[in-house]
Amino acid sequence: MRIDLIGKLVVALVCCPMAGVSAQGVAEPRTVLAIFDSSDSYSPSVDNNLIHNNAEMVLNYLGLKVRYHDIRQGLPVEQEMGDVYGVITWFMDDALPQADKYCLWLSQEAKKGRKLVILGNFGAYRDSLTGELVPPDVFNGIFRQLGLEYAGDWSDNPFVIEVAKKDSRMVEFERTLEGEIASYERVVSFDQRNKVYLELNRTDIPAGRSAAVVIAPVGGYAMGGYEIFIDYLSDKRKWRIDPFLFFAGAFALEGKPRFDTTTLFGKRIFYSHVDGDGLRNPLESDRSRNCAQALKDEVLKKVDLPVTVSVISAEVDPRYYGSEEIVNQAREIFALGNVEAGAHGFTHLLDWQRQLTVFAIRGYSRPIATLGDLDILSESPYSSAMIISASREEMLKKEINGAVDYINRVLLPRGKKVAVYQWTGDCRPPAEAIQMVDDLGIGNINGGDPRFDPLNPSYTGVSALARQAGGFVQPYTSNANENIYTNGWKGPFYGFEFVIDTFRQTEDPTLVKSPPRRTSPINVYYHFYGVEKIKSLEAVRKVYDFALTQEIIPVFASEYCAIVKGFYKGKIFTLPAGGWRIRDYGACRTVRFDDCRLHPDLAKSRGVIGYSNYAGSLYVHLDESNDAELYLSSHPAGRVYLRDSEFVLSALKMGSEEISFTGRVFRKSKCHFANLRPEGNYEVEIKKKPSGKTVSTGVIQADRSGILEIVTPKKGEYYFQAKRQG
Repeated sequence: MRIDLIGKLVVALVCCPMAGVSAQGVAEPRTVLAIFDSSDSYSPSVDNNLIHNNAEMVLNYLGLKVRYHDIRQGLPVEQEMGDVYGVITWFMDDALPQADKYCLWLSQEAKKGRKLVILGNFGAYRDSLTGELVPPDVFNGIFRQLGLEYAGDWSDNPFVIEVAKKDSRMVEFERTLEGEIASYERVVSFDQRNKVYLELNRTDIPAGRSAAVVIAPVGGYAMGGYEIFIDYLSDKRKWRIDPFLFFAGAFALEGKPRFDTTTLFGKRIFYSHVDGDGLRNPLESDRSRNCAQALKDEVLKKVDLPVTVSVISAEVDPRYYGSEEIVNQAREIFALGNVEAGAHGFTHLLDWQRQLTVFAIRGYSRPIATLGDLDILSESPYSSAMIISASREEMLKKEINGAVDYINRVLLPRGKKVAVYQWTGDCRPPAEAIQMVDDLGIGNINGGDPRFDPLNPSYTGVSALARQAGGFVQPYTSNANENIYTNGWKGPFYGFEFVIDTFRQTEDPTLVKSPPRRTSPINVYYHFYGVEKIKSLEAVRKVYDFALTQEIIPVFASEYCAIVKGFYKGKIFTLPAGGWRIRDYGACRTVRFDDCRLHPDLAKSRGVIGYSNYAGSLYVHLDESNDAELYLSSHPAGRVYLRDSEFVLSALKMGSEEISFTGRVFRKSKCHFANLRPEGNYEVEIKKKPSGKTVSTGVIQADRSGILEIVTPKKGEYYFQAKRQG
């Protein structure tokens, strides 16, 4: 047995030399290094490139993190590669600086066991600094790692290019190839283990067969034009390959656990947040009332869901643009039990790099006045912006620390603090800004603007999980806001209701050839001015009403931010006995197995409180310990477990005789426990927290399969205890 264990560890190290080994097992690297070229107009920056804009969302869904490296800054250094599982590239042209050195480096990384995925143009046939061609034996050193050989023979003559073989499920995912076979280069697949999903043929040359989409034992390759379709006039994109199948195969992810940010205790996560813009705006229906009053009276007090509400401090503070009346209105909103406090800046920055903002503040920001200012403004889409003359350091302190401090001191009731900073304007804060928010111990969110609807019927419209800057994480919103659906608040003002299409498509798509898969939470995100118009207020209500019909678990925006942070910090170790140790996951308490017919072995596992299934995927619920061990079995669990819950519960204790837990609810909700005594009777006592006053007692019966359903009272935090009778 000892020899067998050592042998397994040695094999693991040979197959994945970058993985760390400790007493807790073999560390599973989850980072994909994305190489991009900032000289390419389609990939000018870390947060605006082909991989971030299209592929990262899918990689996140598959449990992978992405870190970016601009090849214009030189090759990655070895010290940066320790946690890298694989490398992905996606270039639009054929030239890179020092292309020969790049080819040698990438080939060596593949030889070390790292997965290699090449999308679009290989990108390194020519040195962009010298113009010299890279010798074929050098760039083919990379292709050979994939069991391929690049032979050239490029053509864009559609009359001599034909499809020799295709697997439509893989290569016609969101857009057909019909009438769009317009480019060719000859790539020969010589490894019999390779799976070729699209093979082209050039009819005017001998031996014209070419492997255009391939999954190899060490990675994958998708030829330019056959990985994605781009409409260069509208910049709308559609996947040709099925990116879920392609990346899962190319990165060899079958059977591996994936951290999941869409689901908690088996239910789809719901969160809602409101940006502070337009708080003072008068209503279309009654100009004596403003959006703050309408939001409070017509939405927040009527919807039984948690909502994170932010304000722009200069718009509330009487020293600037506010008044005592506005201060009192903000206080009334923040005093509501279902409202979490957020901050939306001091003056609402529009452009974080150029220091453009909304409000003019004496000695801090001013209207555009000089020619130099006009030069700055000419590069920005904000035609009426103010410019901040304060230093960068002073600006960040005012916009972040100052705004949060004012809200905490002046607007919040005792016991509440600002929990989230909601980025403003272009939502591209520098790394030091994100660090400042992290140092305050609060969440941060905004940016991304994802949508998946008839006007953008593609997964390419669903954003990545987060933007990263200098090692800091900025969670993106899970859905676009009403400003986008109303064309920049120009109309139609009922447009926000179309976000419901995105809610539907990101769980059970009908617009593309995709099976049900839950790729995003439900996020109701809008501004104060979103309730200004009669039709826009109706749309907000309609969106909430739809959410209330879904099987959701409501959380505050700060809690979703913590889930995203847990995704990035979480670690998975492969245990010698065939299970996994899962650590440092924080609030990200769900791991998912796709295409899984197995069950958690609860007797052998530790820190696992339950599981549920959706669309062929197994969702495993982890406890609050931040350290769990998980083993799977072909046999259903034999112990009591939490199947699902519509509310956040904690301090859970389970046994065949007694179950107890604390739960926070915003509306009457349910949770289900499995493997109780079939048709057994259980006495349930519910006490109000923190008073301990009993609010409900009664006897409930498990069903014939041993499922016990516990129903909560409305709104509040409670302690639950269920004891078996007889």
